[in-house]
Amino acid sequence: MSFSLAFIAHEVHRHGGQERAAAEILSRVARRVPVTVIASRCELPDAPVEWRRVPPPPRPHVIGSFLFARAARTAERRAGCTLTNCIGASAFDADVITAQYCHAAFTARFGGLRGGSGLRRAWQRAAQQVFVQQERHAYGARRLRRVIAVSRGTARELQEHYGVPERAIVVVPNGVDHTVFRPAADAAAKRALRDSLGVPRDAFVVLFCGGDWERKGLRDAIDAVAGQPDTLLCVVGRGDEAAMRAHATERQAAAQVRFVGKTTTPERWYAAADVLLHPSRYEAFSLVVLEAAAAGLPIIAHAINGTEELVTSGVNGYLTAFGGDALRAPLLALRDDAARRAAMSAAAVERSLRYAWDRVASEYFDVLAGAAS
Repeated sequence: MSFSLAFIAHEVHRHGGQERAAAEILSRVARRVPVTVIASRCELPDAPVEWRRVPPPPRPHVIGSFLFARAARTAERRAGCTLTNCIGASAFDADVITAQYCHAAFTARFGGLRGGSGLRRAWQRAAQQVFVQQERHAYGARRLRRVIAVSRGTARELQEHYGVPERAIVVVPNGVDHTVFRPAADAAAKRALRDSLGVPRDAFVVLFCGGDWERKGLRDAIDAVAGQPDTLLCVVGRGDEAAMRAHATERQAAAQVRFVGKTTTPERWYAAADVLLHPSRYEAFSLVVLEAAAAGLPIIAHAINGTEELVTSGVNGYLTAFGGDALRAPLLALRDDAARRAAMSAAAVERSLRYAWDRVASEYFDVLAGAAS
């Protein structure tokens, strides 16, 4: 099936989460059909795409997202492609929407709150209501033919909260690049990597990776390592570092938490660590857990979208209840049993193979081709 694709997203590049997912998909789809990317930022040097730049959404994002969608619509009409695919409500409407989040589900479960109090809390509640309405409009558009949900849980949420018909939804998960994310070659390579990162060779290294720290549960991760002097929690990403340092001090865990900051080579931290601690309250399908699994890390997380499909508790990680206390027991079990860690590491790599980007992109392309027919 021959068609041309307009792809609308705020940004497309190999950093972050949904931005990287889009980049990996489009770099492969563009080998098969013409692709025009409509975005404020596009970094795809390895793909034959046309980029039509639109202004980045100004702040506050709750207003900026509307202005971006309006500019994207103009660019889409000028591009003249036969099929339009967008991420969530980055466009007013599209033929195919890729669901990398469901604001209505997050609002229903957690009030749309990401931390803070007072006016900040009130603003978050108000903003979430706008985001929900924007998504509701996009998923209710007449032109919509297919929705690509990145997990079965996200598919259920779209049906429950937005009334998207089950027949219109196809689950195509996020993926991982196994040439980039892989275990250290051997123990000597891992020691050398830790030396280069300034990580103690003999420490039990727990990795936390991502931003939006309140939603992703960094406080719980800090609570889980508190009182374990031989354990080092490495936090890769950006967030309210002052607040989290204060929390670590309050929990008497300041010496056990290292804030690494943002990095362009997260694969080095995956390969240097012993386990991934990912106590996020809500995701659609986190790339972090996929990358950690490919790097051979047992995963300790909650049974949320995507993670519940990737992790089998007791095989390649543990799915726990919420809270630092619930996270601590499996963490200690893995710390104290090297043989168990090794077995779970091998199982994690094996499970991750299903999510290779080439396979995922092929499934994604089939959905687009079906919508274009």
